[in-house]
Amino acid sequence: MIGSYNLLSTLQQVFGFAAFRPGQQEAIETLLEKKRLLCILPTGHGKSLLYQLPAYLLGGITICISPLLALMRDQIQKLENSFGIPAASINSDQSEEENELSRQKAVSGHLRVLFVAPEQLDHVDRFAFLLQLPITLIVIDEAHCISTWGHDFRPSYRQILSFVKAAHPDVRLLALTATANARVEEDIKKQLSFDAQSVCVLRESMDRPNIHLSQIKVESTQEKLAICEELVRKFQGCGLIYCATRENSELVADYLKAQKLNVTAYHAGFSPEEKRKLQQEFLEDKYRALAATNALGMGIDKGTLRFIIHFNIPGSITAYYQEVGRAGRDGKESQGILLYDSEDLKIQHHFIEAALPSEADFEKVLAAVRAATEPPNLSAIKQATGLHPTKVTVIVADLAEQQFLVKKSQGGSQVYYSTPKVGYPDLSRYAMQLDVKTNELQAILDYATQSGSCRMAVLRQALGDKEVANCHHCDVCKKELSSSPASPQKIEQAASWLNDRPVPISAMKMQKVAAGISLLDGRLRTALFIRFMKGRQTDDALEQELASILKSTLKAFIQLNPVKAIVLVPSRTWMARDAVGELISDTLQLPLFKDLLLWHEVPASRQGELLNNDQRHYNVYRKMRVNSEEEPPRGTILLVDDYIGSGSTMKEAARALRATKNRIGEIIPFTLASVKWHLGKRGYV
Repeated sequence: MIGSYNLLSTLQQVFGFAAFRPGQQEAIETLLEKKRLLCILPTGHGKSLLYQLPAYLLGGITICISPLLALMRDQIQKLENSFGIPAASINSDQSEEENELSRQKAVSGHLRVLFVAPEQLDHVDRFAFLLQLPITLIVIDEAHCISTWGHDFRPSYRQILSFVKAAHPDVRLLALTATANARVEEDIKKQLSFDAQSVCVLRESMDRPNIHLSQIKVESTQEKLAICEELVRKFQGCGLIYCATRENSELVADYLKAQKLNVTAYHAGFSPEEKRKLQQEFLEDKYRALAATNALGMGIDKGTLRFIIHFNIPGSITAYYQEVGRAGRDGKESQGILLYDSEDLKIQHHFIEAALPSEADFEKVLAAVRAATEPPNLSAIKQATGLHPTKVTVIVADLAEQQFLVKKSQGGSQVYYSTPKVGYPDLSRYAMQLDVKTNELQAILDYATQSGSCRMAVLRQALGDKEVANCHHCDVCKKELSSSPASPQKIEQAASWLNDRPVPISAMKMQKVAAGISLLDGRLRTALFIRFMKGRQTDDALEQELASILKSTLKAFIQLNPVKAIVLVPSRTWMARDAVGELISDTLQLPLFKDLLLWHEVPASRQGELLNNDQRHYNVYRKMRVNSEEEPPRGTILLVDDYIGSGSTMKEAARALRATKNRIGEIIPFTLASVKWHLGKRGYV
């Protein structure tokens, strides 16, 4: 046994803390003595120390399995720079070179802590590599993800149990979560007791007395934008604005930037380098707020966050507790504000539908694998089935677990073979998950719409606290239910900005395509957008309103982007293509290349007829070429198309241009409209 004296001495000398927080010492002693522990602690309670200190004492390697990629970066920096404990990570946010360096450090004995994203366990080679390390402790962070009853159950987490079972029986096991009610707790205990070894459970109160909770009912996107501006100006310090989609995170950040507030977006679409840079800059107080999706998750270990604003209602009450719990980890007063618009429920219903496959979906995947001429990888299965990418990932993981598929490593890529197993897969867990997700969404909806119970008490009860008291400072307790703090003038200002705002087109680094713009945002469904999309196959010119917007927008855009030529993407359906090209050429006084790009092989389908972006990519890939009778321009090109969805056609046009020997400069995409395709079915959102 490692005594209390040793623990306290290590805490003070290595970690620089004078004393343990309540429950920390008991948890560490239990883990070291009993070997298996489930800890259910509130956000900001110091869960990281529960594995950092044992990792220092135990030697060998501690494997921490976590979905929070941003938190990995923060924890590694803290372990190495503050505590002198060598740490590294293996995850998809890093290059293969970075992951290989982490593997080399682990093999050579130069690591104490290795953070691993759960998806890494899906790959047979990586699974085998981790097992041969001298593991002394396995940590399951966000352990509710292994429970079918958990609000955030993930297919990749099934591999964790396989990994734990395959490890040496003496390896200690620590499961950590802030969001496990009694049913989830019991399920986690049951799963971790697979070999009759008992699992100890330590649970602390979920109360966060310094967070002041409130809800504001809103009726439009422009009202939410105006409220965000007012709140960011009102609150002191830094904060987070959680958004349900990448597009919304960029929308919020762009609007607040336009109002001279130092806010930027953060989501999974950014490169690993960009995410690392943004995270570090935010920790250094260079931004008032990040407008972030849950790609940020719990990944900012910044104890001084003074406010958390939810631009969209989250998918569950437990997710809300986790996210709002990032505020005030230093114990000082902080604010948690939920902007509630009933329209946002559509987003969450879409997420639920996208993640839960049907029996027919399973049959499609099995049929695709069996019909393939060679064992397919995940991308090939997505292309063959046309299913939503999330569904394919879920189904493949389940079919492998139920032994209808077997995965093998082939030339560095993971491929799938069908097995002789007969019968039908067991899909009962999906009915259970639908029930869990529907109830969780209803719980956060009840939280948002009720005005009779203390908000913190509602959250605590949902998280499993049996005895709760009123917080006395939420909007319900104070009987100060919030109305919109934004004036009608501010809301109108936001509405005008939405109508006039060009939609950013993200840079496409692999194809060396710079960031560009689109004039009309399909998500807003303006009358002008609807008329353009309906008339694009029949109208031979732009209507005057859209032509005026095009001219004024491009004149401003060209001041910052020194374009030298205009190139049109070939189209089989856009009637006004040539006329629009000439309008742009006349407006900017630049040469126009109408026929520089050609289809040397006509795509089999129109992009809008396809079901997912893998199909759209393969539909156009390597089917475009440069006209050999024309000399491509040098310098920066404005690449013009009618609308953009997946970006596959733009990427193919850029590939064809880059394939020439000419020294083409930057390629900047420009479209009249921007849409977001449905995934798993035809059409746009």
